Amino acid sequence: MFLVALALIACSSAAPVAPSSPAAPAKPLARTPVHAPDRGLAPPAPTLRLPRNFVPMGYAATLAIDPAKSGFDGKIAIAGNVVQRSSVIWLHGRQLKIARAVATRPGGEVALTAAPSGEELIAFTAATPLDAGAWTLAIDYTGEFDELNTAGAFKQSVGGDNYVYTQFEALYARRVFPCFDEPDNKVPWQLTIETPAANLAVSNTPVAREQTVGDRKRYEFAATKPLPSYLIAFGVGPFEVVDAGKSHSGVPVRIITTRGRGGEAGWAARTAPRILDLLEEFFGQPYPYEKMDALTIPLTVGFGAMENVGLVTYSETIVLLDPKHAAKEREYDWVNVAAHEMGHQWFGDLVTTAWWDDIWLNEGFANWVERKISGKFEPAWHEQLAEVAVRNQALEADSLVSARQIRQPIVAPGDIINAFDGITYNKGASVLNMFEGYLGPELFLRGVREYVKEHSFGNATSGEFAAAISRAAGKDVSAAFATFLEQPGAPEITATLVCDQGSPRVALGQQRYVPPGAPPAAAQKPWIVPVCVAFDRGGKRAETCTLLDAASGSIALDAPSCPRWMMPNVEGRGYYRNAYTAAQVTQLRDDAWAQLKPTERSAVFFDVINGTTLGKLPLTLALSFVPRLLAAGDRFSIGAGLAIPGAMREFVPAEQRARYETWVRTTFGAPARKFGLSPKDSDSLDVESARGDLVRLVAEVAREPALVAEAVKLADHWRDLAPSIRAQVLRIAVHARPAIFERVRKEVYSEPDRVKRQEMLFAMASSPDVRQQRAALDLLLDPKLDIRETQFMLFGAFADANRKVARQFVKDNKDAIMKRIPTEGTTGSSSWLTYVFTSTCSADERAEIVDYVTQNFAPMLGGARVVQQAVEGMDQCIARRKLLEPQVRDWLAGSRTVSASAKAVR
Repeated sequence: MFLVALALIACSSAAPVAPSSPAAPAKPLARTPVHAPDRGLAPPAPTLRLPRNFVPMGYAATLAIDPAKSGFDGKIAIAGNVVQRSSVIWLHGRQLKIARAVATRPGGEVALTAAPSGEELIAFTAATPLDAGAWTLAIDYTGEFDELNTAGAFKQSVGGDNYVYTQFEALYARRVFPCFDEPDNKVPWQLTIETPAANLAVSNTPVAREQTVGDRKRYEFAATKPLPSYLIAFGVGPFEVVDAGKSHSGVPVRIITTRGRGGEAGWAARTAPRILDLLEEFFGQPYPYEKMDALTIPLTVGFGAMENVGLVTYSETIVLLDPKHAAKEREYDWVNVAAHEMGHQWFGDLVTTAWWDDIWLNEGFANWVERKISGKFEPAWHEQLAEVAVRNQALEADSLVSARQIRQPIVAPGDIINAFDGITYNKGASVLNMFEGYLGPELFLRGVREYVKEHSFGNATSGEFAAAISRAAGKDVSAAFATFLEQPGAPEITATLVCDQGSPRVALGQQRYVPPGAPPAAAQKPWIVPVCVAFDRGGKRAETCTLLDAASGSIALDAPSCPRWMMPNVEGRGYYRNAYTAAQVTQLRDDAWAQLKPTERSAVFFDVINGTTLGKLPLTLALSFVPRLLAAGDRFSIGAGLAIPGAMREFVPAEQRARYETWVRTTFGAPARKFGLSPKDSDSLDVESARGDLVRLVAEVAREPALVAEAVKLADHWRDLAPSIRAQVLRIAVHARPAIFERVRKEVYSEPDRVKRQEMLFAMASSPDVRQQRAALDLLLDPKLDIRETQFMLFGAFADANRKVARQFVKDNKDAIMKRIPTEGTTGSSSWLTYVFTSTCSADERAEIVDYVTQNFAPMLGGARVVQQAVEGMDQCIARRKLLEPQVRDWLAGSRTVSASAKAVR
């Protein structure tokens, strides 16, 4: 257009020209096409997942780590593919300061400008767009050690020594590396650590090259096999290394502790290789990595152990045991936790979930496999009963209408944090256990092995797992699995024996279990439930199974006449509740008990207790099971039998408390005194557990004079007692004598042992005397004590008056508490404080509590779900109290002792 204007101006001074005949229209001037500059793809800031215009293929990182300092220097090279010409690459990165960043490829490099976006992301903008193809992002940066939260790279000091550890699951690798911090980006990592020469550095792989330069040492670790960022780990400090030998397949095993603690790793060192051997046998293939190290961490918050490939981290209380005293429960706990974490090396590490909505494939499976391994490690541990206990815990969590489904959609970062809960771990394991029982252990294990083999070093989904199981079983169970994975809650099964005509049968019905106090549940489709029934056939036991896929159905029983009894949950493996009538319960107790397996008895009693809390079964019927449970002799049955009177304490009216305590002492005092407070090294796990349960009920709850006097006497040297009884003795003595309370309050500051210090703190916080409780809670804000130890004193209260004190303490000191406590962890934020308020069954305080927790804790990361579930749990407890308190009142008015002898519980 500019050229046309100039021509008109030039002609304006010329003499007029006579018009001529019209000429043909002039052709328009050709225009040069105008294109927007090719700036390349610039994705906007992601809200949940990173864009895939750049996909990492491998990482090489060098970290300069001095645990004496507050932070570290890092260099990382991220080799990857630019999928589409791009000017912006998004990576995760939190609290990292980028000093320099470039994108390189053969023939040149392009400068990158880093700009943080929010708290979790960094945008790297290229000076000129990056063409599609292979590039390496080279980034120099610095980061900080966390000295409060045990997340990212965190620092802890013990005995004047400084140590650095890591915890990257679920969203914390980004605090150490700019990276794709998502599970489906599974690629090799190569790590190098430079540190002062006095320190040892450990990581996922063996050291490929070690070099000392002056006063510094450089550890170059071998490249890993493909791993997601959250499974990378390292530790740096003056560690002590305990050689635990090798597995049968030649895998070296070590226990790595803080300086001077190696002598406490004896049990772990003796047993870790055997656990690894059992897992290799279970999976039918060798351990897939080069080594197996167990690294102990002095204090963890939000997790107890983490399955990092080749470098499993544990809270030291799990691994380190007092070599002077046998503590069977501690030995048992180590084997279970180690089996869980080592089991992850195949299921979770070798095969990794594709996204956090399938994290149950890691955690539910590890919970399931740990029982298999522990059961083979020591059959006397009754791991089949442990499986039922896990199922019962899951069913309790699933009684909330607001409970998550196992495979919960992830729509916000808070959903990732919420995914690490009892539904993922315990319900996931219980659903696996149910289908294993339905299909048969051999076929199910074949499917598990084929799944692991097919997806080794990759990622997989729930659908792919269900498909592998279906192929191995020769029948499609994908739809059945989906009904348990993709909807919340649990079925309640009614089973009625019908003998009116023809062959006997069991009429079945299912609905979602919704207890009193819960809000209405949304409509959902029926579960496809494997239901297996045990029944009497001419005086002998028989079994049959069906797949209940509708609201109602039936199953025929091959019996010549009407069975005397029927139990509709063989081995207690079914992930459902049974709604029994009083007549059915009486038949199972009187006619079937001898023919029921221990797991079935446990499942029956769980449903009896549930029916009692719903007001559908009389309290006296539940109490009639106590002698049978105590006589069983195993810790699960004894614990269940003693749990009834223990749980009743919540519903005993104040004016009847003395009568209740008298009944407890009269009924259970003799066996408790027989056990006493002095364990023997020869005690079995069952005996050790029974002693703890009896002492807790009789001495702590009912204040039995002889046991209290014994505890007061032992408190003079409580530190020297066996760990299995030490904490209980201290609690009893502290509650009984104000002078002991004061002595412990003064001595807690100078106690060097962390475990003993925590025992002292909880003993004081659980005092029923509200004045002592207030004095104890004041310690929570004392800067001389570690708040990571003192924060859980808020949950020491067991009576309404004490809970009220704890709630008021939080209200009065909320700002000071929030400034000091850890705010982040694998299992959630500080919204856990909600439960300080909702752990009550008092209807009078409900409105005030709901208002407070909604305003103060719901806005936190993942807090909305925590508050919703905590409030619903409180509402259910209020409803249970309304139903049970009249029964307890009437029962105590005419109570008689339950026959329980020392012989029965031994």
